[in-house]
Amino acid sequence: MRTSIALILFITLLTACAPSPASEPTAAITTSTLPFFTATLPPTFTPRPTLTPAPPTIAPTFAPVSGITGTQVNVRSAPSSNANALGLLPASTTIQVIGRDSNGQWLMVIYPPNSSTTGWVAASFITLEGRELSSLPVMQASAPDLPPPTPPEPSPSPNPYFATIKTTINVRSGPASTFDSLGMIDAGKVVILNGRNQTNAWYRIYYPIGTQEIGWVAAAYVDAPNLQGLPYYDNQGNLVYSPGESSAPGQPTLTPTSFSPAAGDGDSEQSPAVRLEFSPSGAESFSYSSDLSAPTGDDADWVAFIPYIPTSEAGYVYLRLDCQGNGGITASLRKDGLPLPNSPQLVCGQYGLAVKVLGGQEYLLVLRADGSGGPLRYVSYTLKVSLKP
Repeated sequence: MRTSIALILFITLLTACAPSPASEPTAAITTSTLPFFTATLPPTFTPRPTLTPAPPTIAPTFAPVSGITGTQVNVRSAPSSNANALGLLPASTTIQVIGRDSNGQWLMVIYPPNSSTTGWVAASFITLEGRELSSLPVMQASAPDLPPPTPPEPSPSPNPYFATIKTTINVRSGPASTFDSLGMIDAGKVVILNGRNQTNAWYRIYYPIGTQEIGWVAAAYVDAPNLQGLPYYDNQGNLVYSPGESSAPGQPTLTPTSFSPAAGDGDSEQSPAVRLEFSPSGAESFSYSSDLSAPTGDDADWVAFIPYIPTSEAGYVYLRLDCQGNGGITASLRKDGLPLPNSPQLVCGQYGLAVKVLGGQEYLLVLRADGSGGPLRYVSYTLKVSLKP
């Protein structure tokens, strides 16, 4: 038993001391690092936010206001008398007003009528219907429409002949309506006269205003100016006589004519040459012919008339003055010894001049010859006064 146990222990020790069988070498797996390619994508385009244009500012719309022109007026491209003229509106024309300038001196109107375009007219010549000027919206004008500034006014002469235009009229290249129009000149403009034609029916002015260029306007539409000493021009606009420069070299002078001084007829303001009272059963017009001359001879005539209109009611008489000779006549209307306020001046060659009068009142028409143009200015004339145009 003991022997068996000893044998077992011996075998066990031998087994423990025996070398372990060599283990087979294990191959080390070396993982080679393969290159890693990262795909480089093109940069993502991030669109910038686009500026969405703001919708155009739409001016508030207003129902047009009706207006009526008090006289013939210019329509301009901007609220300025220097702006380009787009056209003319006759007196008593109904227009559509849509606004005003900041000063209330100009009105924006639809022009041409029934169109989608606009123009500007002077507010002083427009009567609005049912609305105050101050209640109109203020409209803006585009500056590019304005032309270059007007040149400064020339220095006036020592004795300037200033005159005011009474209504918007054409300026002509010569002393007659047959000459070309140089443009329009607005009512209220002050001009400087530098001559007149031989019958004083046309005045020579500086035009455009502020320049030394020349134009002609009809005397009937100019406030009665001082004509004494103004040079005379013939019907073609050529200088005939210049009182202040007759001694200048090459200066033409007015040679004496074959006309004789007009004989005195003994009339006066207190004793007119003719006095006529219109009546329902009488004529509706009358004519009177005579002659005048200056600086010698009879230089003034007086013609009195009483229009047939219901007493104290207003009406019109129509005047016409035809002249022949080498001089001019100017006529003015008087009442009760005083000039009639706002009465237009009657000159040779003027037809159908309307003058507002009261019925039952006597009016005196004073005709005077202009003697400032040389040795003798003689005119024979025919005056017509009518109750109808």
